[in-house]
Amino acid sequence: MRVLVRYLSFTTNRRAAPAMRPKKQRLKIETVYISENEYRSAQLSHNNLQSGLKEFHKNGLVILENAVGLPALNHVRERMLQDIPKNLSSPRVHYNHGKEHRNISQTPPLLTEYLHEQIWANRFALTLIEHIIGPRPQLSYATSNIALPGGQGRQGVHSDYYCGHLDFPVFLEACIFPDDISSRNGSTEIWLGTHQGFNKRDHTFPDMGWIKREVFTERAKICPPFQPSIRKGSICIRDLRLWHAGMPNFTSVPRIMIGFMYGPKWFGSHMRLRFPIEARKRIESWEHVDCLSAAEFIEGDLDYLEFRQELNLTQEKSDIGSEYVPKHGSITAGPDHYWSTAYE
Repeated sequence: MRVLVRYLSFTTNRRAAPAMRPKKQRLKIETVYISENEYRSAQLSHNNLQSGLKEFHKNGLVILENAVGLPALNHVRERMLQDIPKNLSSPRVHYNHGKEHRNISQTPPLLTEYLHEQIWANRFALTLIEHIIGPRPQLSYATSNIALPGGQGRQGVHSDYYCGHLDFPVFLEACIFPDDISSRNGSTEIWLGTHQGFNKRDHTFPDMGWIKREVFTERAKICPPFQPSIRKGSICIRDLRLWHAGMPNFTSVPRIMIGFMYGPKWFGSHMRLRFPIEARKRIESWEHVDCLSAAEFIEGDLDYLEFRQELNLTQEKSDIGSEYVPKHGSITAGPDHYWSTAYE
């Protein structure tokens, strides 16, 4: 079977001997395209599975195009747009890397009618994920990143791994795109290959994943970052160790990206999702993913926008009753945390 791919190009540098400026080299990212036959059968072909695994291990991410149906995406997107004003009015609204950047986190709707399997437990994404971290991955965290119009500046270069980590994939995030994205509306700046060879020693702060300026400046000489253009209905599977940075949205429409975090059951994640009791039957039907072991079911009304799930990537339990503290983004980013072509 022929593998269908789309190409995203960027410029990088060939590693050179000391005291010599590296020569630039053109590389490609291969976006795996889900064929209509695959989509109808909800099964990833062997060729696309192999292509996806090669991409992930090489770059730290892989993009699956045509992986999510538009009706489900539109349904969730409309509700999330309606939720933005309420989220912004809350005293607990979280701005990533400073309020002026206009980049917020927002819990996706947790009501039963919005729990579409294609979004929460996508079979194409989970086929790849289980070949990376093991069978029946555990879903333990759900959030979204929204780039609001009018933001000033950008996020600092960071890894979502705010703590020390093992030197192989453990936590993966499946990012769902309910809109086309590009540099115009805040496509995330990606640092390919940084899922390997870096750790906590390269971070600026002990409790956040912001990368030291001298470290990302040197990395950019080898492989500079870029902002990919990604089509609506795509999924990006990302190693959580990979560096990235939120970028401003120059349009008048909020850019939404929904993220689900999966890990191996053996790691023993202490993160817990929260759903209304009515959602249990639907979640139980997702037999290809373990969500129940990391879920709490609530009787009565659930104000999901006020549910602030703690990001805990360690194997230690969080202190019961401790105040919610974001693990990255609680300090305003400044020029020392940015990368620009002026550093080349």
